[in-house]
Amino acid sequence: MTKKVLRVGLIGTGEIARIMHLPAWQELANEGRIELTAVCDIIEERAQKAAEQFGAKKVYVQYEKMLKAERFDMIDICTPNGWHHQMAVNSLEAGAHVIVEKPMATSVAEAQKMLETSKKVGLKLMVAQQERFQAAHEILKQEIEAGRLGKIYTANARYLRRRGIPGWGKFHIKAESFGGPMIDVGVHIIDLCVWLMGNPKPIAASGKVYRMFGDRPDLCNGEWGRPYPPQEFDVEDYALGLVRFENDITMIIETSWAANIAQNYHGVTILGDKAGISTNPPAIIGATENALTRVQFDWLPNIQAHRAEIRHFTECVEKDLPVRVQPAESVEVQKIINAIYDSSEANREVLIS
Repeated sequence: MTKKVLRVGLIGTGEIARIMHLPAWQELANEGRIELTAVCDIIEERAQKAAEQFGAKKVYVQYEKMLKAERFDMIDICTPNGWHHQMAVNSLEAGAHVIVEKPMATSVAEAQKMLETSKKVGLKLMVAQQERFQAAHEILKQEIEAGRLGKIYTANARYLRRRGIPGWGKFHIKAESFGGPMIDVGVHIIDLCVWLMGNPKPIAASGKVYRMFGDRPDLCNGEWGRPYPPQEFDVEDYALGLVRFENDITMIIETSWAANIAQNYHGVTILGDKAGISTNPPAIIGATENALTRVQFDWLPNIQAHRAEIRHFTECVEKDLPVRVQPAESVEVQKIINAIYDSSEANREVLIS
């Protein structure tokens, strides 16, 4: 029996698509598992270049026309945050399984609509949370599920850049992205931390966001440069939060695009009553009766996480398997992010329902 070749459409041929997603799809096409049927971008020249480089058969500038003109098995959405919700809903309703770049959406209502639509049409929806596919994180997840940590009670999730405000796209414009590092890189580290902890249910959050550097004309943004006009920058460049979960579990979050720190850092620490884990470096930290112990993973497979997530999603569609990043889990992450922004604006703790 001949194996079905899955037809893929990609919307948004910007940086993340060209560097991470399209090479993975091209690899799967070379294996005969998928056909890159079409790519779409509002900048036709950019879409055309991507099609030529990665072997897409057709080019579109309007995704609605693409969905009507072609039949797809999978749609990959790599657009700015504000477009994720509607494009995902429309793609699911057009009969395609959907993988969408993080964050899931810009509001909880949008995220829930995506989840509801996926359930209604019976198709897969997965947010591209690539941190779950890192080799170190996979092995630490196995250790946690084996009970090595005991009762988990608190965690710390940090994704900090000394100077690293994105100088491409529209990350710095609230109308396009909704927020700064909390929704951009914070979503990575929040999703990773909550997933490692076993997806406890969040019940409340307190947070504060700051804009201290991004709109300053004298900003030194290091090697990232500064191609945008400073007056356009209207999101935060630093954010922190405290999240309370059921069963007295807590998580502290700290994110930045720009902060006066010695070096960049991103990682998760999770504490249990038997042991704790660190993702940077990947290690299990504990104690015996007469000694403190540390088991550090000094070598792990060199897995390109974006490649791994796309291959995983494709296999789930091929074999009708559940996706690793369940959309209901991504809705909970969206709730945490939006609650931190709401808390900052209200100057009080915000309940999460």
